[in-house]
Amino acid sequence: MTITEEKDDIIKRITEEGDLSVIHAIKDLTDTIHDEALEKELNIAITEADNGLGIPHEEVWADIKNRYKL
Repeated sequence: MTITEEKDDIIKRITEEGDLSVIHAIKDLTDTIHDEALEKELNIAITEADNGLGIPHEEVWADIKNRYKL
């Protein structure tokens, strides 16, 4: 199966599911996956900031104020 077919199958199964506990379990699983991905991205950002690769807070705000005429 292609990824699109797999996704369509999952959507069909969820749509037809009548057990709320199964729906909650699926939701918890997808929340966990999202949280793990978010945590990974945050750790990368923290490492970059620690290594001086980020843009200083003051520069970001100055750019936002200038860009949006605040």
